[in-house]
Amino acid sequence: MSLEHTRNSTAAGGRIVSLLLLVGGVLTLAGCGNGLANVSGQITLNGSPLAASETVRGTVYFFPEGGTGAPAVGLVDAEGEYSLSTGSEGGVSPGAYLVTISASELIPAKIPGEAPGGRAITPRKYADPSQSGFRVQVASGSNVFDFALEGQPTPIRNRSR
Repeated sequence: MSLEHTRNSTAAGGRIVSLLLLVGGVLTLAGCGNGLANVSGQITLNGSPLAASETVRGTVYFFPEGGTGAPAVGLVDAEGEYSLSTGSEGGVSPGAYLVTISASELIPAKIPGEAPGGRAITPRKYADPSQSGFRVQVASGSNVFDFALEGQPTPIRNRSR
């Protein structure tokens, strides 16, 4: 085998590897591997970001509007932002969804060993898919949905019999 033939084979192999890496990178960026769309956004409450912290937990749920399929969930971060996952996969299947949002302040247990309590900081209606008023259409690719919540939390009343 000649030196020239070896150089040409090596150059061709390098081009093929480069092309495969480029195609793989494009497919990864496009997110077509699992068929799920990327969904993210920001949640505000009365005009300010709904900021999670060590004592505040917020969640966003996307429920398939037809009632079939897995819901997607996202946790709200310190800037009020979220991104969705379905099970262990990042993203959500394209389609129509009803959205719920809730946040609670964690209250430490008064007695060691007891479960901590919680106090809602978002109005209860936003935690109910039939009352939240949020419906979205998720398209393939990247989607950004911001949600503005208004109002004060609805206290849960103890009903006595």
